[in-house]
Amino acid sequence: MSFVSPEFALLCLLFFPVYWSLARWPAAQTALLLLSSFGLYATWSLPFAGVLLAYSTGIWALGGWVSQRPDVRLRLALALTLCVSFLAFFKYYEFVRSSLAAGLSGLGLSLSWPIMDLVTPVGVSFFTFQAVSYLVMAGRQPASMRSWPEVLLFLSFWPTVFAGPIWRAEAFFAQRDAGSTGRAIDTGLALYWIFLGAAQKLVLATWLADTFVDPVFKYPESQHGLSLAAGMLGYSLQIVLDFGGYTLIVTGLARLLGYVLPLNFRQPYLARNLQDFWTRWHISLSSFIRDYIYIPMGGNQQGFARTQWHVLVGMLISGVWHGPSWTFVIWGALHGLGVVAFNVYKQAQWPQWPTFLAQALTFGFVTVAWVFFRADTGASAVALLQGLASNPLGFWPEELLPYGALLAFTVLYFYLCSHAQWWESRTVGWMASVHAAEVSFMLAVLCYGVIAWGPSGVPGFIYYRF
Repeated sequence: MSFVSPEFALLCLLFFPVYWSLARWPAAQTALLLLSSFGLYATWSLPFAGVLLAYSTGIWALGGWVSQRPDVRLRLALALTLCVSFLAFFKYYEFVRSSLAAGLSGLGLSLSWPIMDLVTPVGVSFFTFQAVSYLVMAGRQPASMRSWPEVLLFLSFWPTVFAGPIWRAEAFFAQRDAGSTGRAIDTGLALYWIFLGAAQKLVLATWLADTFVDPVFKYPESQHGLSLAAGMLGYSLQIVLDFGGYTLIVTGLARLLGYVLPLNFRQPYLARNLQDFWTRWHISLSSFIRDYIYIPMGGNQQGFARTQWHVLVGMLISGVWHGPSWTFVIWGALHGLGVVAFNVYKQAQWPQWPTFLAQALTFGFVTVAWVFFRADTGASAVALLQGLASNPLGFWPEELLPYGALLAFTVLYFYLCSHAQWWESRTVGWMASVHAAEVSFMLAVLCYGVIAWGPSGVPGFIYYRF
């Protein structure tokens, strides 16, 4: 069940009053939250809800085993191997098998691995990384071990189980230990995020996808240069509105549950360089790779050249994490090489570029890299980029209207990004200063607008595939 479906909205209207009424009975409230998490996951796949239950139970058992002394380092290494093997088997087995088979075939050899048509559980990349954080916490702090229901709730928590943000075990359990969960937090801000996220996803991201992105990436060979450029620009905006909108929705829902999710976006397209971009885009993933991969490899403690290697490996892992395709490997490699190039430039102490020019070049690089992220194959991505050189003219002026609308929307988007905090504080302040009836009326108008301008069906989120 999608977070932007009418059925989910109706269930929320029924669920939250019951949930809040149980705040005086934490055990009952936790049980309801746990049942709702597995129930919502089961709407996608009942068998995979059983898989998530078994996996979470295994992580809980491994955490208890890791926390026992001695040999905690060896136990943690084995537990992490088992934990990540689950992800590798479901998500990458066929990719590795087919890639090896193709490589050996070029050498005149054959591979005897069986073909397995595996269906990947939704959200597996996200709850696997959360499981990693729990096992590491159990290895570092044996006294932090948690009960079976608590681990089940952590890994199945319905605002994050499908597409993040990636939540650290320490942060999740610290909030529960503080006793602050169970009651709505910052209700006005939560509602603002939910409705803003829904508008971003259902209205804006859908318009960009239907008008500019999908036709270009589906039939790149039949497009002229201007439409290809518009498709690339449109996808850059679509993915940030889609994934950013999703994050706003679930962050708001989590606040209504009494939980504060980690920050996942901070106006990424205002970044002045790629290093800055990765402190703004999908922050929970980039910080996870920094803390659990980059720093354990040595970080920046082994010299400049070795540091760049660590950066490149971390970005390659980020690419592979997104999916079993060489397009994601290329996307990760492009960002890794881009960050390394920036580090070399900074190491040489060459002059800084003007802010506008630095932001424009960073956005341009990210937009080109998104082509490989979105394309089905590397060949189609290259064909699309080559098509940019074709003649963009030769059509009637009225056909320029959609491109003018896209350009105007892009300018408006960057303006709103630079003033996002102001708009948020003003809106939330207004909601707190007026009567509840006025807020309810405004929310009803917004609901009607989203329904009227949104698609007829229920579109999926881009990051559900990861």
